[in-house]
Amino acid sequence: MMSNINAKQTIDLHTRDEGEGNPLVLLHGFTGSGESMSQIAKSLPSRVISPDLIGHGLSPSPEALEYYRVESMVEQIRRIAESRVDGPISICGYSMGARLALSYASRYQDDINALIMIGGTPGIEDKHEADERARLDAQLAARIESEGIAKFASYWEALPMFASQLQLSSDLRINIRRIRLSQRPHAIANALRMGSTGMMSPMWEMLPELWIPTLLITGEYDVKFTGIAKRMEHILPRGKHVIISGVGHAAHTEDPKKVAECIKEFLRTHE
Repeated sequence: MMSNINAKQTIDLHTRDEGEGNPLVLLHGFTGSGESMSQIAKSLPSRVISPDLIGHGLSPSPEALEYYRVESMVEQIRRIAESRVDGPISICGYSMGARLALSYASRYQDDINALIMIGGTPGIEDKHEADERARLDAQLAARIESEGIAKFASYWEALPMFASQLQLSSDLRINIRRIRLSQRPHAIANALRMGSTGMMSPMWEMLPELWIPTLLITGEYDVKFTGIAKRMEHILPRGKHVIISGVGHAAHTEDPKKVAECIKEFLRTHE
């Protein structure tokens, strides 16, 4: 059922807050939830704060599109950080969550110890390419609403960027699909419309000014995002790129142990 949240009302995201140690805010990707990040969360020696992003999981799913803008989502995450943590945080995100983490870091750099991006991008520089991406994502959003979440999930899982997930156990693939099928069609559609890479302002030009230690993680088979990360590593003042062998875009899902080890070592050095 759609939420009747007023456009001026504050959004409180459903959030898991577990463990002890230095706080790490962990952001899932599109069609996921805080639960979908649990494999690496349980392996980290940190206090892990994992919200369900707007329209995902158990968080509110308003009809008003403004809540799904990247800028609005950044402020929703900021509200969590301010209400739960007294001091700086580290922030880590996957895919859409990585773009949000970078957007957050660009705005609140002084309050962050470290930034970690798994399969992330600073956005699309070419305006025509960005507009085309936004147009295609808007078309897909309309399909989600008209055809339903199950048909969309089958389409999404068959994308080449997720082909390497066929190597996962059947139990894990079933769980990933369960989380995806639990999403509300109108909310996922709104998140795709407004959180599209084509809708975000590209952040390449601000990377030289981002002095936060930044870890960029990509999978060996994720050629596109590995290329993006290599370029980012050269631009960021304190960037480090790690490639996880034998995995694709969702490196944290396909090899959570290796990704967690990389994150632990990075945070040990920079927190």
